[in-house]
Amino acid sequence: MRSSLKILDYILNSVIIPHVSHLATSMKIFKVYTFFMRLNRFFCEVTLDQKSTLITHAPLVNQLKNVFRLVTGDKIILFDGSGFDFISVITGYEKDTVSFTVVEVKQNTVVTRNETYLFASVVKKDNFEWIAQKATELGVSHIVPVISERSEKKNLNMERLQKIIVEASEQSGRGTIPTISEILDLESALEKYSHIKSIVWDIVAQKFVSQDLEGIVGAYIGPEGGWSPKELELFAKHNIKTRSLGPQVLRAETAVIAALSQMVF
Repeated sequence: MRSSLKILDYILNSVIIPHVSHLATSMKIFKVYTFFMRLNRFFCEVTLDQKSTLITHAPLVNQLKNVFRLVTGDKIILFDGSGFDFISVITGYEKDTVSFTVVEVKQNTVVTRNETYLFASVVKKDNFEWIAQKATELGVSHIVPVISERSEKKNLNMERLQKIIVEASEQSGRGTIPTISEILDLESALEKYSHIKSIVWDIVAQKFVSQDLEGIVGAYIGPEGGWSPKELELFAKHNIKTRSLGPQVLRAETAVIAALSQMVF
């Protein structure tokens, strides 16, 4: 990766740019260049500040040293979930630590309109991991796994899910890490989060209009077979309206992306 960037840097600065006079073409080249030169972002589990100088978390040390093969002088972005980015320069390696200097602190600007909640029915392992990843990339604030009558699976590897969420946060450029709660049955979720104004997405309901989403910050997404009649009655009992994304029968993970894209942006 580092050698590829050096080659790209040489080609652009020594070969292409000196011979390009057209401004528009130059700008296109510059955009490609800045895309490839973006700084890598890493989540720190400890609180950072302007005076932070040492990384001791073993997995992150290994990631910097052995996976990305970063060296002294390389610039990176560290973030601790507080909403700030700490632009830093690696200053050295010891056996189990990485030292760095914070050169700039910036407010992260990758934010959504509202603090959003995803109540996702537990589906097959790989599919739910994909849901957690994409929901994180789309900016969801809280993920609540829900056991429904038609759930094919009753448990999840929470440690692996947390890792996937962190990696998705790093990749997407956000400055916070969404929370993931313990698995709840539907009734418990409705009771615990009764204060969250939510909507239920289900194919049997009428198609939503934009007004249906006013003030909505929570989304209930059912399993492959949809919500059962009993569960739909339970939603109605809690005064949560049910709407459809359209006539298409969507997989649970597709429905998550479609629903959140309507709510988040």
